[in-house]
Amino acid sequence: MSPSPAPSVRRGDPHEVLPAAPSDRSRRPPTERLGALLVREGAASELSIAVALRRQRRSGAPLGEILAAHGLVSPEALARVLGRQMGIAAVDLAAEPPDPALLAETPLQAIVTWRAVPWRRDAGDPRQVTLVSPDPMRLMRDPEAARRAFDLPRDIRLRVAICPPSGLDAALMAVPGERRAARAAGRAPRSLSAQGLSSPRARLALGLALLSVPVAAALAPGPTLALVFLVALVFNAANMAVRIAALFMRPEPPHPPPAAEATLLPCVTLLIALYKEPQAAPGLIAALRRLDYPAERLDVILAVEADDPETVAAIAAADPPPWLRVIPAPPGGPRTKPRALNHALDFARGVIVGVYDAEDRPDPDQLRKAVEGFARSPPRVACLQARLKISNGAEGWVSRCFAMEYAAWFHLVLPALTRLGAPIPLAGTSLFIRRRALERLGGWDAWNVTEDADLGVRLARAGFVTRMIDSDTGEEAVTRAGAWLRQRSRWQKGYLQTWQIHMRDPLRLWRDLGWRGFLGMQVHFVGAGAAFLSQPLFWTALFAWPLLAGGSALLAQPGWVVLSLLGFMHAGQGILLASVMVGLRRAGWRSSLPRALLLPFYWPLATLAAFKALVESVTAPAYWDKTGHGAGPEVEGAAPIRRAGPARPTGAEPSAMARRLARLRALRRLRRSA
Repeated sequence: MSPSPAPSVRRGDPHEVLPAAPSDRSRRPPTERLGALLVREGAASELSIAVALRRQRRSGAPLGEILAAHGLVSPEALARVLGRQMGIAAVDLAAEPPDPALLAETPLQAIVTWRAVPWRRDAGDPRQVTLVSPDPMRLMRDPEAARRAFDLPRDIRLRVAICPPSGLDAALMAVPGERRAARAAGRAPRSLSAQGLSSPRARLALGLALLSVPVAAALAPGPTLALVFLVALVFNAANMAVRIAALFMRPEPPHPPPAAEATLLPCVTLLIALYKEPQAAPGLIAALRRLDYPAERLDVILAVEADDPETVAAIAAADPPPWLRVIPAPPGGPRTKPRALNHALDFARGVIVGVYDAEDRPDPDQLRKAVEGFARSPPRVACLQARLKISNGAEGWVSRCFAMEYAAWFHLVLPALTRLGAPIPLAGTSLFIRRRALERLGGWDAWNVTEDADLGVRLARAGFVTRMIDSDTGEEAVTRAGAWLRQRSRWQKGYLQTWQIHMRDPLRLWRDLGWRGFLGMQVHFVGAGAAFLSQPLFWTALFAWPLLAGGSALLAQPGWVVLSLLGFMHAGQGILLASVMVGLRRAGWRSSLPRALLLPFYWPLATLAAFKALVESVTAPAYWDKTGHGAGPEVEGAAPIRRAGPARPTGAEPSAMARRLARLRALRRLRRSA
């Protein structure tokens, strides 16, 4: 609705904040409560207010947020009544967008930080500017700080108005797409971004460095291959040492479960990027509904691309709850998941940010465990990572091996890395991070194809700590070898990118991480790729050396070198198998232990992926080789995509009967939960 005409200018302090008052302010009793106002205005029923007040004692959320989150009052009606209660106007930013000239002069960071937007200049006095926000009290408490943030001159007089949260989303979307795209692509510091790796000069330098190895082997085969053998031995020994340490480390006892009647729960924003995945919408929304967290404290953003109407339509057809929003990223490059997450981050409302993938099925109590983990930890613990488990391991040999690999990684290796003080390569999903820390770091690097691993290193360099939480998320693994190669080569390319970025200044990296963190990063980010790339050397030593020893330049190495390679090869295979078996036992998958013996036939696929990653690092550094997924594992209660019946025209409102039925269903759900 349009705001009422602003009152005339008063003489006095030029920094005073004037409320943009509605015309009937004088009719409102000054002490009337929100619930009574909502009932008197016909926006909510007395029963809804009573049930919401009971719920408020559990979650600690404001009454209006509870009603809106459960669909018991429309956000527009709530904003209108709140405006009456506070004596300010309510503005419909979707119907009356901000002045484009004002918006063009406003820093995007100010809009995001203050969750407010400059709306209009007063027609009678251009020195008066109205700021509109879903949370106007913050503006009214500190007007001078707001003035500085919005870069307004000191002689400007501020007025404050309220809007529903969706209005601020509409205002942000009114910012030209070029500005939003540039911010999403360039949030990470340039010195720590992979953007420079896409330049012709950087690609040429990497290509020449990689070509120097075969050229040197052709010119001086003996010394070159001896050096390659030595490097392979060092990195394989380091990888073995980490696995051995992990085998002898006892798992940390899980934290006590969170209290069932937790109060004052923080708002949690979940960011989920989807692209060309309409089939995933029903199961994803059903899995989100199963989360045991108050709806009024939950904010879910599905980050989609502007040219993906099929996914948007599938989300709308899957009956999304009121606390779920769809935010399309503006056109621009690079077309990556981290760019979509960066764009969606500006729309987030929570103090904790979580990330899921479209096929994820988290434990229902995972958010409560994450919130409890932060509450029990000092502020330097900025990130919590949940475990991933493959839920479709029985669909084929590739997915079964993938499941066993994940069991070892999340139940054995990753906990060991946290205790050894090494930077934690995050999983990219089922992670939770304090929003302040995330924004301080500059969000995600939109140009890095493993933005999760890079974020883990940047967290460690900034002095933050990452820990594990005792919770699982079911995830769908690829089932075909071709899709596995595409996915794994992207991961290995991203590891190489992350190493290149952070090794631009090795001395500074050493100071930031300490010697343990520095060596741990070398072992993990270089050692993993080096181990796979050296596999052909091991195979050559195993199969050809007994027959051709001394008969070729390739194998004309000292016997102890080749024997050491053979020893490390067999020992490494044994340690890898042992770590997988321990991980399977800790995950409770004892029946899969005999199948782990097939893993030596699975690991050579990683060698092919490693060589593919090297080629793409030169030819297409920022290319996101996306792997397709199905709809994910079935979730009880998943609504099928509705196809029958005529579609409601875009923008059409549901009928009064439909709104009434929806509110009755929401009220029943709220009464059960309260």
